[in-house]
Amino acid sequence: MNPSRILLAAFLVSSIAASAQQTSAGPAGDSWSTAERGGRIEAMHNGALVFGWQTTPLAQPKGGPKFAASAFLHPLRTPSGFEWTQIQPADHLHHLGLWWPWKYVEVDGVKSLTWEIQEGHGAHVARGVKQLPSEPGTLAWEFSNATETRTAGANPKTVILETARVTLGTSGTDAQVIDVALRQKPAGAPVTISAYRYSGFAWRGPASWNKDNSLMTTSEGLGREVANGKPARWVVVSGPTQSGSASVLLMSAAVVIAGTPERLRVWDAKNHDGTPFVNFNPVMEKPLPLDDAHPAVSNRKYRVIAADRIIDATAAEAEWHTWIEKAREAGTKP
Repeated sequence: MNPSRILLAAFLVSSIAASAQQTSAGPAGDSWSTAERGGRIEAMHNGALVFGWQTTPLAQPKGGPKFAASAFLHPLRTPSGFEWTQIQPADHLHHLGLWWPWKYVEVDGVKSLTWEIQEGHGAHVARGVKQLPSEPGTLAWEFSNATETRTAGANPKTVILETARVTLGTSGTDAQVIDVALRQKPAGAPVTISAYRYSGFAWRGPASWNKDNSLMTTSEGLGREVANGKPARWVVVSGPTQSGSASVLLMSAAVVIAGTPERLRVWDAKNHDGTPFVNFNPVMEKPLPLDDAHPAVSNRKYRVIAADRIIDATAAEAEWHTWIEKAREAGTKP
């Protein structure tokens, strides 16, 4: 390991140790706790693991060291214990639960691939963790991350600095709620986020769901066969679990923050048997500079609700409006 990696590992260990603590929140009988185990921050609700954030590179990734990723959310589980994320599936070893790398970034005229980390050109990596004060019934963190570019024989170069504020809570007794607020800025030279058909905030769903047993619907009323490339404020996927049914609702605030909705990259029935893959992409149509004048890439916010029940289109639309209106009433964007 090179010296910079040793220093980074030491920093992560100290940051994680400082943030790992027991936390109680919510009404009587409703308890939360957090801990650092095996290179990730874990959150338990009433003693059950429901949340994980990968703070250090995977120790033994499938495919070897080139897939040693960090900075992703997994496992994520509903209150009943249904695991609705999946990492390193055989068809895409670089897919990582709930994660948000850019496909390509351009700095000083050089375009670097930072999505497929196995190519060795770049990566989105975790740098530090701070647990934040939170409202009763929730946990909150500030994750410091970076986008690196890599050249053979040289140390990784940080080109983007990121602050990710993540809040975890529940809705009633049968739903998990995760809010993700991402702020990014260039670490030095100006950065352009290159246009591509997939890039940005993404979810790889459970291996047990496919085209035959799951249903996808978007805010525009489109299913998995026609939703790819289309704009959407939200997308919901529902399918079976061992104890019944579950839904995962992913919502984007781009239409409020940036004035235009993001476009979706999703798989139809012909792609990997329709296994859920959902990507909110602000650069599908054109590249964008990474600066405050372009909040579509520099200031992104999402809410994900994973429930042990079916969330239909009417309920999904209501959830999106509730999220947006509560933020407006508070005098802030989501």
